[in-house]
Parts: sequence; structure tokens; C-alpha cells
Amino acid sequence: MDQETEDVRKKIDAMLQRLEDTTYYELLDVDAELDGDELTREATNKFRQLAKEWHVDRYDIDTLGGQDYREKLQEIFSTINTAHQVLTDSEKRVEYDMELSGENTDIGAILTAENAFRKGQSMLDTGAYKGAHKQFGIACEENPEDIEYRAHHLYTEYLLVPKDEHGDPKDRKRVKEIYDELDAIVEEIPDRAWLLTFLGVVAMGLKSYREANALFNEALQYDPKNVSAKRQKRMLKMKSKRAKNKGFFAQLLEKFNLG
Repeated sequence: MDQETEDVRKKIDAMLQRLEDTTYYELLDVDAELDGDELTREATNKFRQLAKEWHVDRYDIDTLGGQDYREKLQEIFSTINTAHQVLTDSEKRVEYDMELSGENTDIGAILTAENAFRKGQSMLDTGAYKGAHKQFGIACEENPEDIEYRAHHLYTEYLLVPKDEHGDPKDRKRVKEIYDELDAIVEEIPDRAWLLTFLGVVAMGLKSYREANALFNEALQYDPKNVSAKRQKRMLKMKSKRAKNKGFFAQLLEKFNLG
């Protein structure tokens, strides 16, 4: 490994370490005493600078070491993005300031959970599953009563379950446990398109394709614009095509009417 690549890796690792004990104000290098409009302008300017510096597309991931450094960069970028969202929203900023001051430990825990959850969602959207799972875990620890946090934590756990060369999870027993718990959550909040999509993805991992397809269709009934459900339906359709002329498995998929 050349010196330039080693320096870039050290820079990324140092930034990731810095995130653990840096406030959003420090991260964006803005004065917390600025008034609302001025603070928003300053935070936005600094965010744009940092976003250019830390966007994953600026780096040669293969040279740096592959997926590990991709996820590190995604976590850095997601945190910068979350900092900008919080500091430029007056209500979120007040809540964040209360959390920093520790005025109310119960409220602080709830706000810590919500901030971690928002970071997790951003990481999940960018494919940083390991970082998302960590953030959802923090949210669950701080506010264990919130079943939406729990659902996201379970789903990202499923995404991290090792898969074989066909994309099938190796630990089927754990996947079934995740499925059962998500299914129980669906009983409590049945009208969430994202949750039905989560359950459908896990059902696919268990090769319950007909059920997965039904869950994606139900999710689209609640939210016709749900991009994830649409994408998963396309993946099911591709599985059906690949399975043609492969004996009994292909016949089963035909019966599931995934075309």
C-alpha cells in the first residue's frame, strides 16, 4: 500500500473516531450562540463543504480496502447530514440543545434515541447496514418501548446475517426468529408500508415467496410510491425468471403468480 493511500485511510479512521465525542456544532464548526437564521446559513455552508469532502464517490474504495471503508465513509457522511438537518430545524435544534445540557434525563434519553434513529435511517438508505444496525441498537437501548426502533434493529440484523452464494441466509433459525418478531410488530401497527416491506424481505430470505409478494402488494396499497416494495417485487420477478427450467422449484414460483 502506497503512502498516499495509507494517509487517506488514517484520515477516514480519525474522522470516524472524532464523531464519537463531537457535538453537531463542533462537527459543522458553527457557533451555538448564533441566532436562528445566521446559524442556519453557517451550518448549511459548512455542510456543503464537508459533504464534498466526505462523499464516498470522491474516494477509490477498491484501493482503500473495499466495503469496510465504504461503510466508514457512509457513516461519516450520514452523521454530517444528520447534524445539518438538526441544526437547521429550530425544533430539532432545541431538542438537541436540551439533550446536550442534560436538563431532563428522561427527555435526554428520548432525544438521544431519536437522533440515533434518524442517523440509522440515513445509513440504511445509503446501504451502510452495519452502521445503521448500531444506531438502531442505541435507539432501542435509550427508548426500549418504541417498537418502530425495534423493527428497524431487527431488519438490519437480518440484512447482516451471512448469506451463501445464492443470497440465502445461512442462519435460517435466527432469520425465522426475526420474522416471527417482525410479524408480531405488524399485528400492533399493521398499516406501515415500510414494516410490511421489511417483513416481505425476511420472508424472501425464508423462501416464502408467495407470502413476500403478498406483503409487498399490501405495502403498496398503503403507499403506492413505496420504492423499496417496488424494487423487491422486481427482485422476486427476477428470481422467478432465473428459476425457470429448474424443476419443482420453478413450478412453485409459477404458482405464486409473480409475473
